[in-house]
Amino acid sequence: MKHVSKIASIALAIVLAIALVGCSTASTVESVPEIAVPAAAAPAPAPAPAPVPAPAPAPAPVEAEEASEALPVQDEAAPAQPVEEAAAPAEETLPFGVTPIVKNTQGDSVFDLFIVHTNDVHARVNAGEDGSAGYAKLATIIKTARQITNNVLVLDAGDVTHGTNFANLFNGETIGNLLVMTGYDAVVPGNHDFNYGAENILKLADEAEAVSDLKVLSANITDENGYLLLQPYQIYDFNGFRVCVIGLTTPDTKTKSHPKNTEGIEFDNPVIYENAQAAIDLAHEIADYVVVLGHIGTVADGESGLTSTIICENIDGIDLFIDGHSHSVLSGDNYVNGTLVVSAGEYMNNVGVVDILVKDGLVASENAFLISSEDILNPAESELAKQYGITEIPDDPEVAAYIADVNAAIEARFGEVIATIPTDLDGEREHVRTQKTNLSALVCDAITKESGADFTIVNGGGIRASLKAGDVTLGELNAVLPFTNIVTVCEITGDEVYAALEHGYSMLPETNGAFSQTDLQVVYDESRPAGERISKVLLNGEEIDRAATYTVATNDFMAAGGDGYTMFGRVLQEGRVLNEVFADYLSALYPPQN
Repeated sequence: MKHVSKIASIALAIVLAIALVGCSTASTVESVPEIAVPAAAAPAPAPAPAPVPAPAPAPAPVEAEEASEALPVQDEAAPAQPVEEAAAPAEETLPFGVTPIVKNTQGDSVFDLFIVHTNDVHARVNAGEDGSAGYAKLATIIKTARQITNNVLVLDAGDVTHGTNFANLFNGETIGNLLVMTGYDAVVPGNHDFNYGAENILKLADEAEAVSDLKVLSANITDENGYLLLQPYQIYDFNGFRVCVIGLTTPDTKTKSHPKNTEGIEFDNPVIYENAQAAIDLAHEIADYVVVLGHIGTVADGESGLTSTIICENIDGIDLFIDGHSHSVLSGDNYVNGTLVVSAGEYMNNVGVVDILVKDGLVASENAFLISSEDILNPAESELAKQYGITEIPDDPEVAAYIADVNAAIEARFGEVIATIPTDLDGEREHVRTQKTNLSALVCDAITKESGADFTIVNGGGIRASLKAGDVTLGELNAVLPFTNIVTVCEITGDEVYAALEHGYSMLPETNGAFSQTDLQVVYDESRPAGERISKVLLNGEEIDRAATYTVATNDFMAAGGDGYTMFGRVLQEGRVLNEVFADYLSALYPPQN
């Protein structure tokens, strides 16, 4: 595709993002109530993966010209399949054993390259689910784009395989299948992608690469012996213009996923950091444009203190940084030390696009923008779409059918019995929002045991139903904890514990969704003024020290200040979805009898 005028270029980008006029509309796939349970086999159209060679260990730091030996990788890479089949050039092997993927060989000297990006989708698969555009419509957009031009690269910056029933029930395998069907080229693992364990990520990577060109990239994940676990980068060739995509995963994964998920895994190998600038310099020797696909984030809220801004400030030569992890919305002219930094927010509320004008092998301009899910879901109301007569975007039939099949399998499993409880468990609204109940006590105990924190404080409004004595099904447990809240551990002082409980007890005797459910022992007098009701707080029978620092388990909603809980300190650890944790806990405590 040759280059057109700037206005026409933007118009094409809009068409790519909103699809073509005249497509038929497929039926909408309804979302399913959320709960995570022990994994099942995912409905999968793909065959079993072929074995992948074991990686080699990373040696000691080396000079820039030898940096390619620092972090070895897998040797295999399948050729791309562009819309117009081109004769494949002789196979070329680059540093780390990487084979370039040729996307376009038409030979145009002036053309637009479109990089489409998402991040922090957290398995919001269905259109409209927490504002998501949905994979079925995104697949239509990408496939339509590739009918227009081969100069399209689709990337995801992590936290994609965990977060809803659709992913959690199948250890993320269903999302891996969707990424392949949708047409993604590369993805970097985020911290929550480790919620099923590191071995699962390797398995999903192998399965994807066995049936497609999808690459799972990360240049800073090694085992404790320095062995690189994933391919660190991939080269994509567009008319001889080469793009190097390098994956980076936040070092805070060690605490922002449950520590047991990353046992024996390292994210801060000194070889990587000592050779960071040399690695980018080397990338420029084999590519014309260097992209870091990073699940790093713009907020220094973890132990490492590392952010995408810090990386770009300290390393020269990164052309584009596609960021994830902090759910930031970044587009336009957001440059740091010459690096364009972009991020599409969360839950596929936006689809990011970077339009790169290439002239004679050089970048002439970059234009970064976001297409909102509202424009994709309701193009008839979009001013941009109206200009081109676009009134609706259909679901891709293949992707929509797969989503429907998985959702049907989830519904069928909701009838499965996961526990047999000996007594009724009280989750009635007027009770869990004013007092501790036997159900809230179990929920708090489950969270504390899962997280390893000193104690738990959660909001009573998160418990939405009771359980009757006898068999408990997945559907019934889902009604108790329907939200996709993540178990989160924070620092908190004794004084802040008192402040949190005063806040939670402030509206008694009235019902309050912010009422503090906790496994602490609380002595209080609701007849006293709000803010002066808590007289004593005990942990394991001993009064807490107001000057001491503790670890509190809660949910990510409250850790971020939800329900007015601004007392929690820095986040130390993020884990699994709360209803997944409680399902495992209840099943172990009261195994099913039938």
